[in-house]
Amino acid sequence: MIPKDCKRLAEVDFPIAEVSKHAAREKLIRHGHPSTLHLWWARRPLASSRAVLLALLWPDPCDPLCPAEFKVKARELLPQVGGCNPGTTDEDLRKVLLKFIADIANWDNAAQRTYLEVSRGLVKAANGDQPPLVVDPSPGAARSRSRRCGSVATRSRAI
Repeated sequence: MIPKDCKRLAEVDFPIAEVSKHAAREKLIRHGHPSTLHLWWARRPLASSRAVLLALLWPDPCDPLCPAEFKVKARELLPQVGGCNPGTTDEDLRKVLLKFIADIANWDNAAQRTYLEVSRGLVKAANGDQPPLVVDPSPGAARSRSRRCGSVATRSRAI
């Protein structure tokens, strides 16, 4: 599991140019895309969502707190995707993870079984059997969030 103080990949670097290119192209796709079911008034590109979520769920391999199990699993899984050679250094691994994020932002790759299995495997390697940790820097965030949720539940039962 990723330690709370370990930086996420999105905090260090992000392939914004490639993801933006894929998001713009995805907006124009008219065949086989969920947006073709009916008119979407406020369409959001899924490419950028996929890329940002993966960058937030994976630790930065160059961070000293990055789990060694994640690095080992990443070096094992990434070669399954063409052109992703993780190399031997942590910097090489970071570059390949960023390349993978840019590649999965592409609509053509997003539904390929290999990309899905590798991305799921890396999320599981980063977080273990636990759900991904949501890091909220404010000390009382969890307490206030539980109070808000409780009050909503109380109101919904009263209605």
